[in-house]
Amino acid sequence: MSNREAAIFILLGAAFVWMLWQPAVRASMRGVARQLLWSKLTVALVAYLATIGVAVYGAWRLSLWTMDLLAATVLWFLLTGFAWFINLGGAGKDDDFFKRRFLETLGFVAFFEFFVNAQTLPLAWEIVGQVGLAFVVMLNVVAGGEPRFRPVARLTAGLLAAASLGLAGFTAISLVSNWPTVDKAGLLRELLMPVWLAAAVIPYLYLVAFYMGYELLFVRLSFMNDRRPPSVRAKIGLLLGLRGSLVDVGAFTGSFAREAAQSEHIRATLNQVRSFKRHREAEALARTRARDRLADNAGCHGVDEHGLVLDRREFAKTKDALRWLATCHMGWYRRDDRPNEYRRDLLDILVATDSKQLGFESDTPIVSKVRKDGQAWYAYRRTPSGHVFGVGADGPPPSQWFYDGAASPDGYPSERSRGWTHFMSPERPEWQAEPEV
Repeated sequence: MSNREAAIFILLGAAFVWMLWQPAVRASMRGVARQLLWSKLTVALVAYLATIGVAVYGAWRLSLWTMDLLAATVLWFLLTGFAWFINLGGAGKDDDFFKRRFLETLGFVAFFEFFVNAQTLPLAWEIVGQVGLAFVVMLNVVAGGEPRFRPVARLTAGLLAAASLGLAGFTAISLVSNWPTVDKAGLLRELLMPVWLAAAVIPYLYLVAFYMGYELLFVRLSFMNDRRPPSVRAKIGLLLGLRGSLVDVGAFTGSFAREAAQSEHIRATLNQVRSFKRHREAEALARTRARDRLADNAGCHGVDEHGLVLDRREFAKTKDALRWLATCHMGWYRRDDRPNEYRRDLLDILVATDSKQLGFESDTPIVSKVRKDGQAWYAYRRTPSGHVFGVGADGPPPSQWFYDGAASPDGYPSERSRGWTHFMSPERPEWQAEPEV
């Protein structure tokens, strides 16, 4: 066991003890442990460990594994293999879920990690260094999700890059200096271990995800069939039609699924699956065309044949953010423990607590104003094309007005204000839903 592996085990153990010391965390861990050790997942997890054990035994017989790699193997399971198992639900949302996992073991990042770990520091330095790096990584993750903390994100990213290059330099110098005494066969075995482990466990993980996906599908279809399980022929049709695509299995819903659930014939079920796939392909093509139009019209001036602005960058995000702000204003106004008025600092609070909902690729923020008596408000944002969207109210909820135009609103919404239309008015073409991209 290297000093780096020993430091990781010490820190993991310390983190585990700290979690046990916290009552709230301990309670949640109890639920997780119950799911893993006393449920359907238990059998799958034991079989997963057995699969890893068989893979290790086979690698040992082929001289690809020795007891020197025991600690590295345990760490691979704790930090990589177990995460793959827990996140199997994502296999139904990503066509390349398993391919991506395997390619991760062959990529530059994996090789760089192996290279950096080829030489280690004294144990005390390893512990201190890993604690410091973990703190910087967490700070970088938090700052990266907050537009106002971008300078911190850039600083921490620079620190991580410097640390990585420093460790790489230290490893290179140590390897060159000690090359005659370096265990080259051991290094090669350590480099190959994640590759053959991934190749061994991914087929098993696919089978688990396959079973989970179809089990959930059959449960979902039973609700569409008067709570009766689909017929055996319908299940056969689904197996033949969906062909093991976990993404299609997870997305098989709507009228196609209802007809398939109530079908008594294999061919009829297959027809519903084929119709579902054609519908999905049409939707994917529509999204691709919408993305292409968005890119092609970026920076274009003028309107299309329907009178709509050509350059629609951030239109959807802006309108969604303004609608959400309007919903929050209504909710605040109606709170029983507050006076019936709109809050002036509501936008600042929302930006501070949920910047993703109100964050944009461009830096143009939402501007919000509340009247002195707290009985009217409006907010607007200028999109990259220069077109402005706004929402507001001229009285208590459910009052709501919409704005769009080339210039910013010149006042609170009303019948006399330029560019504002009441929520009951159908004349808001620019406020229609944007195509999904």
